[in-house]
Amino acid sequence: MEKRRLGRTGLEVSLIGMGGIPIQRVGNEAAAEILRAALAAGINFFDTARGYTDSEEKFGLVLGRQGPRPV
Repeated sequence: MEKRRLGRTGLEVSLIGMGGIPIQRVGNEAAAEILRAALAAGINFFDTARGYTDSEEKFGLVLGRQGPRPV
């Protein structure tokens, strides 16, 4: 996955990001599978918000266990 520097932060983010909408209406296991596939594809740029129901919790279940810090 190609990456770019995020402004002056020094962070390198994937050109493709993933939002929280696709995982808001699926169970935890399905959400984890989707997120693991995104990580395996090299995505490290994720967007979520309270409006996406419980997506923040689902992101946390998977991304909280990752080595390199997702953005």
